[in-house]
Amino acid sequence: METKTIVQYVVAGVIVAGSLFVAYNAQDKITDQASEIKVLQNQVAALNDKVAENEELINKNKTLETEVKNLEAKLTTKTKAPAATKAPAKSKVAKAKKAHKASKKR
Repeated sequence: METKTIVQYVVAGVIVAGSLFVAYNAQDKITDQASEIKVLQNQVAALNDKVAENEELINKNKTLETEVKNLEAKLTTKTKAPAATKAPAKSKVAKAKKAHKASKKR
């Protein structure tokens, strides 16, 4: 075999070995990136779950705030209404007592 042919085979072997090494490294990187992508997808899924929970809590909070406002309105209405009806009632009672005292004096 000639030296030129041997050199060609050696060069071809080095090129093939180099290509296999590069391909192996590329496959390694792809595998690592695929693992990282899966981890990130899991994190995104977890964050989406938290977003859904937060939206649900926000809706519950809005509902509770509405209920509190309604109860405050009812409380205000109830506290104003008896005060308005009690004041005239007291004056009527006071007038009745005065009239009763006046009738006793006569």
